[in-house]
Amino acid sequence: MSECDRMSIRDDGLFVCPQCRDRLTKQPDNYLCSDCKREYPIIFGIADFRIRSDPYLSLQEERAKAKRLATEIEQSFSAMLDYYYEITDDVPPVLATRYKAYHYNGPKQARQSLARLGIASDDVVLDVGCGTGGALIAAAENCSHIYGMDIALRWLVICQQRLKEQGITATLVCADIEASPFPDEYFSKITATDLLENVYSVDKTLVALGRLLKADGKLWLAGSNKFCLGPHPSTRLWAIGYFPGKLRSRLVKRLRGVDSLRFINLISPGRIIRYAKRIGLYTHTLSPRMVALDEDGHYPAIDRLLIKTYVVVARLPLLRQLLIWVGPAFEMILRKSPYSMESKGVDQA
Repeated sequence: MSECDRMSIRDDGLFVCPQCRDRLTKQPDNYLCSDCKREYPIIFGIADFRIRSDPYLSLQEERAKAKRLATEIEQSFSAMLDYYYEITDDVPPVLATRYKAYHYNGPKQARQSLARLGIASDDVVLDVGCGTGGALIAAAENCSHIYGMDIALRWLVICQQRLKEQGITATLVCADIEASPFPDEYFSKITATDLLENVYSVDKTLVALGRLLKADGKLWLAGSNKFCLGPHPSTRLWAIGYFPGKLRSRLVKRLRGVDSLRFINLISPGRIIRYAKRIGLYTHTLSPRMVALDEDGHYPAIDRLLIKTYVVVARLPLLRQLLIWVGPAFEMILRKSPYSMESKGVDQA
């Protein structure tokens, strides 16, 4: 077994079939379900449990793109990230620069987020929508039971290389959160950064996340706010979430060359809180997204100025409350417990 295999697949007896929930058997090149007979391939050392791909590419197209990243470019995190945006036609260069800065800043940002969640050495942690692994790098500083899941194999190939360079061991799986290969109530802590915007169903995703949590487990969520009055993080367009769908699509396409919101769910903290409560996830903390910047200056100068200004404003008590509802991004911790904060209201940390 290769080093990639050892790094990415540590729990051969853990996984269950996403389709029928029966236990899977590890084969040399795949996982096999003895009940429904479905096979799930292992690709570049990463188990691919998808029944469907993300909205942007078919399974065949997505695996082909992952192969290009794994074979056509120097195997370093920075080179693979650059190459990804070179071969991704629907991301304009102005946005690609900012997206790459977002990935580089991931570990720094995640350290702050995980500090609020409170990762302990005995926690079993899952990062859903792990992307290039920023939260996995941060979590590895506090515990060793770390799992990363993403529906995009292309991101996991890049993530795997990044973890290898950092000397970090984590179990990576390619899967759709609505059809997870993990058993119910397996994780004590789950993180999901900018996940809900990119799933097929926000409601079904929240249900799936709740099922994966142990009793009293905590889920940390962060996302872009539909009702942001300023520039939306994905488009840099002001108040774009207030426009009706068809008009919004035309505006984004005209101003950015492509409708980068075409598969995006525009979400708000109030909407998530209401549905989460219905399924037994109670709001523990809620705040504007607290931002931390790395020291390498990957963000353009104007972005760094705006982020620093936002950080100052987000610390002012009155404006902090306003930013929860009309700021660019929010974060919250939901707790799975029948005796949580339901009758006491929300602790707005």
